[in-house]
Amino acid sequence: MTGEPRPAHPTSVAVWGAPSPVVAASRFTVTVGVKCSAACRLAGHPVVIRDGTGRDLGRGILGAEPAAGTSALYVAAVTLTAPREPGVHGWTAAFPATAESPPPVTTAQPEPATATSALHQGAASGPGHEGPSASHERQEAGSAPPDEASAPPRHDAEAAPRHEAPPPEAASAPQHEAASAPRHEAAACTFSFRTVERPGNVVTVAVVDRDTEAPLANADVHLGVHRASTDADGRARVDVPVGEYELYVRSPGYQPYADPVTVTGDTALRVAAARVSDADLDDDQVWM
Repeated sequence: MTGEPRPAHPTSVAVWGAPSPVVAASRFTVTVGVKCSAACRLAGHPVVIRDGTGRDLGRGILGAEPAAGTSALYVAAVTLTAPREPGVHGWTAAFPATAESPPPVTTAQPEPATATSALHQGAASGPGHEGPSASHERQEAGSAPPDEASAPPRHDAEAAPRHEAPPPEAASAPQHEAASAPRHEAAACTFSFRTVERPGNVVTVAVVDRDTEAPLANADVHLGVHRASTDADGRARVDVPVGEYELYVRSPGYQPYADPVTVTGDTALRVAAARVSDADLDDDQVWM
């Protein structure tokens, strides 16, 4: 390629799937997605996760095909190790800039000249070449002198067809040239998650309707930063370390429930939720 390079294509990066909280020093996996503004193929390009100091923490390779349901979003799963310190951490997923790659060139290689073999082939098939039996018959019939009849057959190079090699410029001319891969700009995005101490206690929370005692499925249960949802039997299991927590329970159509809880070991709790319409709740309660 000659002249100025083409402008680099902008790219964008997204991260999802990071659990929160994450147990300190444990392994977890996030998904990184990258897309080119021109919908270029990005398969095989790397992505890297860095901490706040710029230190590399993990790498992944974008998959061979776009993610399901997309036309040009290429993704990579990156496995990481959480920090040992409890707290909130902000890391960065980066897609490094790519350089323009030259197009692959394929040239047709000419076959070597075979003039010598062609001469022998032409002489063998020409009228001047006869087998031993034909010469013997002419000698007996007196149609040719003995010295001429026994003379070896002539190989006339001028009568043989000529095979000329193609000119050098034709042999080196490219027969196929693919388009070069364009450059891509670097892109990055920041994601955050919380790390906590390794939990050693199980808190089981049963959520029921206060009037009917019916279990409430899919209720949100929070113990501090630890979260879970109730199953079909209205029960949620939350793993937490020893400590003091604010228990918060929210289910659509019910009054939010909040109460302080001290966890010193495995604990079973029961919450009787009062039915109420969302029209009776303020915005903070609805969106809390």
